[in-house]
Amino acid sequence: EEIIKSGIIINSLLPSEGVLGGLDLILPENTWVNVPYRNIPAPSSPYRLIERDGIFYVTNGNSEVKVFIVPRPEFYRRKTSTGIPLSRIGILHGGYIAITPVIKCDFYNFHIECKYCSNQYMGEYGSTPPMFSVEEVLETVEAAYKEGKAGFIYITLGFIESPDGGIEILKPYIRAIKKNFHSLIALEALPPQENKWIDELYAMGVDSLIYNLEIFDPDIFEEICPGRAELVGRDRYLKALKYAASLFPSGTVASHLIVGIEPPESTIKGIEYLTDMGVIPILPVFRPMENSKLKNFKMPAVEEIAPIYGFLYKTIKKKKIYIGWVRDISIVTTPIEGRYFTGENGRINKFFIGFYNSRLMLKIIWFLASLRRKLRVRVIGDY
Repeated sequence: EEIIKSGIIINSLLPSEGVLGGLDLILPENTWVNVPYRNIPAPSSPYRLIERDGIFYVTNGNSEVKVFIVPRPEFYRRKTSTGIPLSRIGILHGGYIAITPVIKCDFYNFHIECKYCSNQYMGEYGSTPPMFSVEEVLETVEAAYKEGKAGFIYITLGFIESPDGGIEILKPYIRAIKKNFHSLIALEALPPQENKWIDELYAMGVDSLIYNLEIFDPDIFEEICPGRAELVGRDRYLKALKYAASLFPSGTVASHLIVGIEPPESTIKGIEYLTDMGVIPILPVFRPMENSKLKNFKMPAVEEIAPIYGFLYKTIKKKKIYIGWVRDISIVTTPIEGRYFTGENGRINKFFIGFYNSRLMLKIIWFLASLRRKLRVRVIGDY
């Protein structure tokens, strides 16, 4: 394969057809990052990725750091028995594989979509986005699992207009994955109308639950996320997160707060509020997308937002919420990475990192999560 020359990322490193996102790099201290890029140098960025003697570095012209380019997974080259590229069903982001069985968000049907959303998938598929079959998803998971890439599966779902928030649609996928693989499952969805659906999610095998509030300030939330505000409601988000945190293990319930759209002090209030409930805030930095309504929104300066991550790390440590579940995600800055912004020593024991990422550790976590579920769920029913 061709490599990066003269700071230009050339076409051999572009994602394969159907794969969305940037280039995954691993920085020192096993820090995963996803770098948005173009195949020509972006004038607005001070950083370049260069190669010398087969080793890659990120440089700003004054200093440089050695990085590792995460190779494209082998399963990206394969197709399902029905002819669909596996890379359209499962996308690797650091330490987990993301799967969206139903590529649909009803907010777009009502023209009340979130203003930061670029609608990449729906724009690609038009007005009739696909619903991948259970068999197609299982083929994807199996290929990724054999490659050691599916120990942690992140299932996502857009807004489905139903009281359960689309949970009934996802049941066959979750059950099939749990039956066939020793994988941990995180689910990102919108809160259902009643807590009984959260009970069902936990009982059927979901290990981690993510309800993304996105914006903490009530007024900005309504402006930026009109669909979430109108059809779900900020209050329902907070109540669902609080209930889920009382049911799921420590550190497994999370919510995104986008950094850069609302004032830093508002994000900090959100961190305090969520962690008081036992919820892990995840803080993705806002990236203006070309097809979104906020494509011209000005990005915040690093100096403005860096202290927020240090505050997040210290707050989670202070409130003794388990921090190990949400880590090694290339497309967001995770809470554990906030340690670099505290002014303290950011190093973590390398043995701990290696053991945590090992297959043995994943099996231990899977076993403990399954045991806790059996002890916690009184009425098992069909699960």
